[in-house]
Amino acid sequence: MSNEIELKFEINTSDIASLKNFLEQWADCDEAELSAILSAKRSSAKLNLINTYYDTRGYYLRNNHCGLRVRECEDNNKKQFEITLKCDSKSVAGLHERTEFNAELPNSEPDLTVLPYSALPDNCNIGWLQKDLLPLFSTNFLRQAWLISFATSEIEVVLDQGEIKSNGKVKIIQEVELELKQGSKQDLLNFAIELSRFHLHLFSQSKASRGYRLLNNQSIRKYPYDTSIQYDISNLLEFWQQNEEYALEVNDLEGYQQTLNQVDHLLKDKLISHEPEFTQWQMAKLSVHSVKDFAYSEINTKLKLMLIALINH
Repeated sequence: MSNEIELKFEINTSDIASLKNFLEQWADCDEAELSAILSAKRSSAKLNLINTYYDTRGYYLRNNHCGLRVRECEDNNKKQFEITLKCDSKSVAGLHERTEFNAELPNSEPDLTVLPYSALPDNCNIGWLQKDLLPLFSTNFLRQAWLISFATSEIEVVLDQGEIKSNGKVKIIQEVELELKQGSKQDLLNFAIELSRFHLHLFSQSKASRGYRLLNNQSIRKYPYDTSIQYDISNLLEFWQQNEEYALEVNDLEGYQQTLNQVDHLLKDKLISHEPEFTQWQMAKLSVHSVKDFAYSEINTKLKLMLIALINH
């Protein structure tokens, strides 16, 4: 079992090469005393990952806040299989925290008995669940990974490029994930701020949640505006993030500008309102002509990361 803490982003195709170059050059930083360590820890790896997600016809696992997948990975011409159960998911904007259980499998068939019983929902009948499991959707993507030493922490950065498939429908995967391997959440957020120059858009949707939406032909919903949001930064961020992702999906510029104005109003009495980044964000939002350009902009992502840091301070 492990507690997974990660930040998830979408990235533009045009920014991928610059991001990869930055990560490859990270070892050449000015801190000479760390260069040997960084050089040793930063070698990148590429893997092709095929994942099949399982649940019952009535979505027993999803309804109990769990996600189950079997992953196939080919390493040195040898196929390896792993079952993963993720549960107790907590998400604030693009910061995801959840408990994860992993176990090796001899083949691609899901076998719940290799997982600890405590990992499954309370009072779960494993025999019944095993019998009723169905493959619902799959993801197939190329993953490139870097292990980065930053401040007092170790952070894995992965670039995933591929697709989600369900019922003959496809969604593109083009995302960057930062996972805290050891160290502090603050270091994770600070390194993400460093990477915001590459126009990364914080993303709240896991691959599993997108797979379920694709399976059921569901669209993202707008988050209703409520002045009570101003009393809870987590709720404010959820309002901002969900409405931004909705605006991106349907290209709703007018609705997005309204969301930004509401966020501006709600942030004015927060501690962050005196930071120069907030002033820069306010100025930038006055001339928003494209949902995607602003959503992926450095200042937009940086301000959201600063708010997440405020929550986790």
